[in-house]
Amino acid sequence: MVMTLRFRDYLLMFTILSVFLGLACSPAAAERKVYTLEQLIQMALETSPELKMAEQDVISAKSDYNQAKAGQLPQLEITAIAGPVNDARVPTVNTNGHLVSHDDSEVGLFGRFDFAFVQPLYTFGKIANRKDAAALGVEAQRAGKEQKRNEIVLTVKELYFGYLVAAQGKSAAREADDFISDAGKRIKRLIELKAQNADPSDLYRLDAFSAEVKSFAAKADSGARLASAALKKAAGLPENAELNLDARELPKTTVELASEAEYVQLALAQRPELTQVKKGVAAKKKLADAAKSDFYPSLFAAAIGSVAGAPDRESFDNSYFTDDFNHSYAGIVAGAQWHFDFGITKGKLDKARAEHKKMQHTQEYAEKNIPLEVLKYYQEAVEARQTYTAYQQAVTGSRRWVVSAFSNFDIGVGTARDIFDAIDRYGKNQGEYLRSLYSYHVALARLNYAVGKGHEAQLAAAVETAGE
Repeated sequence: MVMTLRFRDYLLMFTILSVFLGLACSPAAAERKVYTLEQLIQMALETSPELKMAEQDVISAKSDYNQAKAGQLPQLEITAIAGPVNDARVPTVNTNGHLVSHDDSEVGLFGRFDFAFVQPLYTFGKIANRKDAAALGVEAQRAGKEQKRNEIVLTVKELYFGYLVAAQGKSAAREADDFISDAGKRIKRLIELKAQNADPSDLYRLDAFSAEVKSFAAKADSGARLASAALKKAAGLPENAELNLDARELPKTTVELASEAEYVQLALAQRPELTQVKKGVAAKKKLADAAKSDFYPSLFAAAIGSVAGAPDRESFDNSYFTDDFNHSYAGIVAGAQWHFDFGITKGKLDKARAEHKKMQHTQEYAEKNIPLEVLKYYQEAVEARQTYTAYQQAVTGSRRWVVSAFSNFDIGVGTARDIFDAIDRYGKNQGEYLRSLYSYHVALARLNYAVGKGHEAQLAAAVETAGE
């Protein structure tokens, strides 16, 4: 009897434990996945088709380099042929000193094998210049990949901040709606009490404010949905995946920027586009030098040989006559190959020099416009910071104004119009605050991009100058 009770006790405990474990492991009890900015950036970089395409460009450039590098290695050329040939005996010389052939009417077979193992010795830069150009091409494509990476990072940042600000806009709309609902209750209560500072027309005006708030909330919701869809697509998430972000990750502090000159110097030193163009200029110069080298000969050493045999033809072994169908020889030679044409090589050289000049002008254009782009984003960051700080203070002041207007209305020294003015100003300040908050963080992200940075730390002193 004792053993039965213990068994039942254990069975009951096991059942209860299983239920709790099942609840803990159920989807409803599972903690929601919250994505950080760094995680979304990493996901976007890992799944981006554009970045994968850029990687294939790098691989293609490496293939070109390997081909150019292999040009300095020896090359083996083999030719093997077989075909019909008349049977024949060794020719003789008649009494007149003429060579008499003894070809038969019957046809047999012959085979021949020729090879040439050629090692370039000196080509006046044909191989070296093209190899250097290909190596520079690999570096240029790597810089292009880095540029594509920075573009993806900037896009994710813009969408990320847009989503968070839109979500805060929805929260601000709910807060404004609470203010309007609270004001409506207060106005109705005072109307019932026949207070002098409340009038039924105030309720109509309140309805107009409520419509504006609902419109703002709808725009914020639409913006959040659009940013969420775009952000999920950029990060490689399925369309039906849940995207949860931590609004606390949106910094409410500002940073002290360095000088414009420092950012310009950073951009000129590390901007991937400029690096790509510089490597391109050097590569085009090498290709132009290679085209010029084509005017000169190429020196080489070679091992050559040939073996041929025709079973139904007698071998004619004479050093003054070559028997194409029965022979064997091999040897080492040195030589020079020199190609001449009437304008083709010169045309190729002119084209290579023109492409080099064009790339030089592209570099000049980039060096002039990149500093302007940096200054543009720098000024946008400065302006957005000042605007954001100003509206941050304005939101705090207008919220206090709303609270004060409510208090004055309740004690009878304020009017409903005072509440409307306070709520209206608070709503406008809140909207401008959110817009400036987005503009500020996007301006910093674009400034990072302009100096050639991706998702590294902001290029600033990281000095907090304003709180929430």
